[in-house]
Amino acid sequence: MNWADIIIISIIVAIVAAVVLFMRKQKKNGSGCCSGCSGCSKSGSCSSFKK
Repeated sequence: MNWADIIIISIIVAIVAAVVLFMRKQKKNGSGCCSGCSGCSKSGSCSSFKK
């Protein structure tokens, strides 16, 4: 592995971590479903549905 490989892998890891954090933040705010809870197949287990 040379430095370019390490840089590319670290960039990919950073992007994946950012996506995971963004999705967790969306779910925490209650907007985990794309079209709202009415169109979500998992609306029964959604935390915003139980509030």
